[in-house]
This record gives sequence, C-alpha cells and structure tokens, in this order.
Amino acid sequence: MEKFQPTRIERGNTSLEIQWKDAYSSELSYRLLREKCPCAHCDAVRFGKDPFHILPPDDFFENLRLVDIQRVGRYAVRLAWSDGHRTGIYTFEFLRELSESAVVN
Repeated sequence: MEKFQPTRIERGNTSLEIQWKDAYSSELSYRLLREKCPCAHCDAVRFGKDPFHILPPDDFFENLRLVDIQRVGRYAVRLAWSDGHRTGIYTFEFLRELSESAVVN
C-alpha cells in the first residue's frame, strides 16, 4: 500500500524519524522500537515462551543506541542495536502501525 511507503528515514539521538509518502510524519523512540522488535526471539520473550530469558538491567534502554539501518527489499528495514541485536525486520506497515498507535496512547 502506498500509505506504508516512507520517503525519508533518519536516525535521531533517541528516536527514528520517518516521513511517509502520504505526508504523515512519525517519530518512534528507540526504546519503543527495541521493546516491540518483531524477531522470533523477542516475540518468544514477550509472550513468556523463553524460560532462560534474563531481564535487562534498569539502565539498558538508557544506553541503547541504534547503530545501523539496512533496507530490506521494498517493504522493510533491519535495525542494528548497540547491544548486538540485529535480527528484527521492521516492515513499513509495522512501523506505520506503531507510529499511529503511539499517537493514540
């Protein structure tokens, strides 16, 4: 869908800024993006299916940085984090849904 096509994605100090083709703008905090990582491992942790998961220390998100953004085809980006995590593929549709739900909340 055209609505889900970004025209610009930029790394800020604490958030990802996205300009969408339909003129919508969004800013997603790195904390939100990392907490909502769509990879299989993070999904398992969120839904309590990983019994060996250790909760991160309190300052984990304060020190977290986005170190790289890689385009995945014409539908997504892969975000690489300072903690070494880089398996989450964030579809443009997912990013837009996060953007719109962040405005509502």
